[in-house]
Amino acid sequence: MNNHKNAYTIIIAEPWDFESPDGKNIIRGIILSIVNKYLIVFKTDYLLNFNGVNGVNGVNGDILILSPRFKDDNFENITTEEIDVNGGVFLGNYDESFDESKLKENSKFVLIGSLKGGKGYY
Repeated sequence: MNNHKNAYTIIIAEPWDFESPDGKNIIRGIILSIVNKYLIVFKTDYLLNFNGVNGVNGVNGDILILSPRFKDDNFENITTEEIDVNGGVFLGNYDESFDESKLKENSKFVLIGSLKGGKGYY
């Protein structure tokens, strides 16, 4: 799981009408941390606003906590495979020392999508 700090793209499936500075249903950024093969910390290239998404009000951020959407998937081959993900925006100030439980407790589910990329994907 080396070389994970390359460019990645999340193609958003839900919410279907999501829009970012990169366009409809697209979020770009880098993986800050691979916590384990089932959880990664993703930093977007810009601040995202999830106001009104899934009943969420006033939630925005640039740190997403991603987990595989399906139980048989994982992030072991993230640099070469596209993975379906569930994503939550991290609420508060992110710190690299946070463990899995702290990351999950402080995130709010906001998206379903596919993570793909690697070096030069943009």
